[in-house]
Amino acid sequence: MSHSILDRLTAELAELPTKLKVAAKYALDNPDRIAFGSMRGVAVECGVSSPTMLRLARHLEFDSYEDFKACFQNEIAGNSFSSRAGALMGSGTGVGSPLIDRLKVAALDNVTSAMTQNAPETFKEMATILRTAETTHLVAAGSMYWIAAHMENTGGIAFRGLRTARPGTATVLETLSLIGPKDAVLIIAVSPYAKVAVNALTYANEAGAQTMAITDRRSSPFATLVNHCLFAPTASPHYYPSVVGIAAVAEALLACAVAGSQGAAIKRIETVEKLRLQSGAYFE
Repeated sequence: MSHSILDRLTAELAELPTKLKVAAKYALDNPDRIAFGSMRGVAVECGVSSPTMLRLARHLEFDSYEDFKACFQNEIAGNSFSSRAGALMGSGTGVGSPLIDRLKVAALDNVTSAMTQNAPETFKEMATILRTAETTHLVAAGSMYWIAAHMENTGGIAFRGLRTARPGTATVLETLSLIGPKDAVLIIAVSPYAKVAVNALTYANEAGAQTMAITDRRSSPFATLVNHCLFAPTASPHYYPSVVGIAAVAEALLACAVAGSQGAAIKRIETVEKLRLQSGAYFE
């Protein structure tokens, strides 16, 4: 979705005046509400005035707010019917649904959104970097760390260069100290965003490395700091952000990397599997 309305908002976000920035962040994180809600209702939800929403539309060179809204409708037209129907009804789960049902719907919506809002070209470009970089440093903090470790454990069977920045052994910048133009950094981060990840990206960009991110929303600070970015929402009735969509994107990225390896990754996987069976550590 290059040069889409969401891409334009992301590119201009940092330079917008304060109130327009608030409205733009809301639009980035809630494109369905812009597409299907009224200007007044959206303004109330994001805490600005209706004229501010109109100013945002005109800042982006739309003649009217309705034209701005129509652009968002076109943007999400490729999403699943259930997602659009949920947006039109105001809720995809319904009041009073049992908790497990609500969790299930949220998880399915997150995965569906993650797989429909990201362009296939972005998966392909990031997969190529994973496959060809000398070293790809996987940087994740807090609850996202296990996903980075999972990517290293499963992806490391197919590719040599995946390395997770492990907590407690060295600072992330020490881990990246020898990074160069032939290397890459993949940040995995959701709100609240860890400062260590921002510092790592700044260092990697200065070193000329390829930079990538998997994050939760288009207003994420990483969206404008990396060369390539994949998004996966984390909405859930759970007390903590859902990681289902993030994990699905990570798995899809590794799958794309293997699919594009022209058989080299398959041979490496087969070799590792054979060694594991011969070691006697696993049941056949």
